[in-house]
Amino acid sequence: MGVKRFAPMIVVLCSLSVLGFAQPASADTDLVVFDGVFGGTVSKFSGQRKWQPSLWLDGSYGVAGPLHLGAYFQWIGRSWPLENPGFGGGAMIALRGNIKKLRLSGAFTGGYLGVPLPSYVDGSGTIGAFVGIGYGFLSWMGLEVRGRWARYFRMPSGAPNQAWSIEAGFSFFID
Repeated sequence: MGVKRFAPMIVVLCSLSVLGFAQPASADTDLVVFDGVFGGTVSKFSGQRKWQPSLWLDGSYGVAGPLHLGAYFQWIGRSWPLENPGFGGGAMIALRGNIKKLRLSGAFTGGYLGVPLPSYVDGSGTIGAFVGIGYGFLSWMGLEVRGRWARYFRMPSGAPNQAWSIEAGFSFFID
């Protein structure tokens, strides 16, 4: 029983360690990356989809090959332009690789977010993931577009329990 319970976690950790130490010959990685992306988050409130503006800032440090550890800050507004925002943040584990000027990223996140509801902001624990693609037009800066999913925990009735975001912005990197 105990082995079956921990087997999926062992598989994920082994996969991440292999990806973290085995770097493809055609790709390189950055030592430090900072991202600032702005976009829209879509979630369902009482069955109705609602768009909310979002701002995401993150920073990560390359610990082994493309494996990065970092932190993020997030703001979601009730409406444009970040009206009555909910603030949050947390930690992330990311894989970031570069193929010439093309920059690929993916991450798993966990933290806290104040989710703006129609009449107040409710705090929630969150987990999430994102996938991004970018283009480094300078040796230290580029553009990135990403899709992000987040799961909210212990939300009141009629409030969203998950959200999807499309965001774009700038990346700053140190090799």
